[in-house]
Amino acid sequence: MAKNYVDLTVMLVSHEAFRRDIRRLEGAAARKDLDDPVARKRVRTGWNILKTQLAVHHEGEDRDLWPRMAKGLAGSPEQLSTLRELEQEHTLIDPLLDEVERAMADHATRPEQLGEAIAALGSALDAHLVHEERDGLPYVQEALSEKEWKAFVLDQRNSLGFKGAAEFFPWVLDEATPETVAKISSIMPAPLRLVMNSVWKPMYKAQDSWSNSGR
Repeated sequence: MAKNYVDLTVMLVSHEAFRRDIRRLEGAAARKDLDDPVARKRVRTGWNILKTQLAVHHEGEDRDLWPRMAKGLAGSPEQLSTLRELEQEHTLIDPLLDEVERAMADHATRPEQLGEAIAALGSALDAHLVHEERDGLPYVQEALSEKEWKAFVLDQRNSLGFKGAAEFFPWVLDEATPETVAKISSIMPAPLRLVMNSVWKPMYKAQDSWSNSGR
């Protein structure tokens, strides 16, 4: 039996964090939180974090994961077609992000218009995540050797950097199950776990993202 050296936990938990924040955005729109200046600020903070993390996630896939997988799957036309589809879906999501951004920035936007923009984004994003989880990620180990996978993970860590990690880890673990928190914490060096719990989590919480109601 082949050694299982690919751990997709961080990627899959990121997917759940995207879904979580879309639900929060939908809830904020339904409650008309953007009509209240204090709640609007919280929603804008959460929205900006979501946009940043989604951009980092997609850029990492387009720049580092899909090209590596394409080389390893050179003899598999069906899988190569799936990789192209996943990359194309990223480009389709970007305009939907822009639509939500415009609707949120324009105070004259009717609540139903904002709701429609969020629904369109949520539907496209979830469809993409399901497609990736079902048809793309299962082939990572087939496409990449253990050395190549470790190189990809290292590239992502270096790209994220200390500043990026300070936002990413408390964001991705927000509302995560104790089991997930324990698993992701276990792959972090002890000094980094200490920093996350004593500095990063309090900093993330202090941003007061989204709205206190409905969370």
